[in-house]
Amino acid sequence: MKRKYIYGMVLAASMLLFSGCGSDSKSNAGDLPQSQIRTSLSIVYVSTEYDENKGMVGHYRVHAVDQNNNPISGLALSMSVINGVKKIGGVAVQYGTGTISTTEPISFSDYRIPFSQTGVAAGDTLMVLPSASRTDGSYLGDWQITKVDTALTLADRAFNLESTDGLTYIVGNAQRFLGRDIAVAHILDANSSGVTDEKGFTNFSVVFDPKLAGHTVVLGAHTTGNRKGIASIESLRWDKYVGETVTVPQDGKTHTTSMVLGIDTGDGGVEHLIDVDIVPSSFSLDPEDKCALSNSSNLHTDAGGRVSLVINTTADVNATEIGTCTIKWNGSNSSIYLEY
Repeated sequence: MKRKYIYGMVLAASMLLFSGCGSDSKSNAGDLPQSQIRTSLSIVYVSTEYDENKGMVGHYRVHAVDQNNNPISGLALSMSVINGVKKIGGVAVQYGTGTISTTEPISFSDYRIPFSQTGVAAGDTLMVLPSASRTDGSYLGDWQITKVDTALTLADRAFNLESTDGLTYIVGNAQRFLGRDIAVAHILDANSSGVTDEKGFTNFSVVFDPKLAGHTVVLGAHTTGNRKGIASIESLRWDKYVGETVTVPQDGKTHTTSMVLGIDTGDGGVEHLIDVDIVPSSFSLDPEDKCALSNSSNLHTDAGGRVSLVINTTADVNATEIGTCTIKWNGSNSSIYLEY
């Protein structure tokens, strides 16, 4: 990798980062003293609520500590979210193929992809994700794309950035097409920065349309002066999922049935749970020794929130009449797979 230093602000990734020292003599908002240049940063889920004025609101916090495990206070950060992913080659996450370069301005490329031939556009967000061998906060996190050509032109400056390849990344923006509609997620008060308190925390919130509950987003944070950042793949969590109770005859045959899954919006309404994969073990069958969910079931919800269940049954030879198998869904965020 070619080394070229440019000045920026300090923050770190979700593990220990080892960054060199900048030589910018001017103090910028959010800059760290020399004693705090090696830091750790994480994005932490707190809770989700339904707000009658805003809709669903997920609460998160960024946690920053220095190399001595002391909290870093007074650090200004900006946050962003990718809700709708721009799939490249039909894939959401590009693993280990990105390169950030210390051009002026900073640019980002992928040796496989001319970005001008994809759906990526100026105004989209680039999220560079941590991987086992790429953990430096100088390139991690959210970057705003200002121009799309063969490579992407990025808006921010960075602290001690060096040209680096092998980066894992996602590109997208705040909206996605879901079912027949546009669904949106955004950072609450995105135009104002959060500042870490004496415990090293700053809080932020993601407002999202109810039908996005259970879906996957990418959250990013970076310092607002000389840039350091972090990104994290997260589920938009909710605690009120619903599903029909369905039955099939317990007659020793294999039966196909369907079940509609939904999101209780918290205000008396229900949205269909659309376009997600459901964890098989989240379905309960009774009696469990006579009824089993087949691997041939289709557990990807359609535009109506429907999954197709294939149930293998065992007849009770001692029964005087045919019984039933009862199938229920134990809905929670752990019952829904991440989308990427």
